[in-house]
Amino acid sequence: MTALLGLPLAVALERLRAEGESVSLTEVSSKKGSRGDDARVIRTVRDENGTTVYWSRFQTEVKE
Repeated sequence: MTALLGLPLAVALERLRAEGESVSLTEVSSKKGSRGDDARVIRTVRDENGTTVYWSRFQTEVKE
């Protein structure tokens, strides 16, 4: 499986699907949440059913 940690979610999904992987998604957030809209992969777990991608929202652009 391709290394996906830190990639934008859309890019990671595209790569997994290109490899023929079955994918499920789980969004993870802190109690405070994030106002960002940049979805990034924070963890992947592969098992006999496919790959679970854990992702979270980040604010990657500086807001003034």
